[in-house]
Amino acid sequence: MIDGFPTELAARLTGVSRSLLETWLRSKFLLPSVPAERRGVSATYSFRDLVALRVAAQLRDAGISPQALRRVVEYLRSRKGLSTTTEALVGTTLITDGQDVFEVVDEVTFSALKKPGQRVLFVVPLGELVTELQAKARAQHAAA
Repeated sequence: MIDGFPTELAARLTGVSRSLLETWLRSKFLLPSVPAERRGVSATYSFRDLVALRVAAQLRDAGISPQALRRVVEYLRSRKGLSTTTEALVGTTLITDGQDVFEVVDEVTFSALKKPGQRVLFVVPLGELVTELQAKARAQHAAA
């Protein structure tokens, strides 16, 4: 797997615009985790960063507020296994009604935001997302 993805490639792979990536970078919402080799070098994102960017964008599109997105990211990073391995993400599904976000693991649901009320749910299947991003990253690496 590739060591890191520059901002332009991260934007292309995740479908998150470069301007939104730069906004999230300035606001310190989702920072790239690969250290820059030197000053002035474009941000470099890890594969796990790509997953986080894509999840944040999909939840944002489903109506989750920026403040709630921060709490969801913190929640997922605090969950055992989700902060260290991509494999732990493959069996995880996130569901939202636009107000709350739930993590479903082995048919057990955990609230990430603890807000009451459910409406039509929007599902973010992390397994499919991880598989899709891995395929895109491999194709990009093979083309380079």
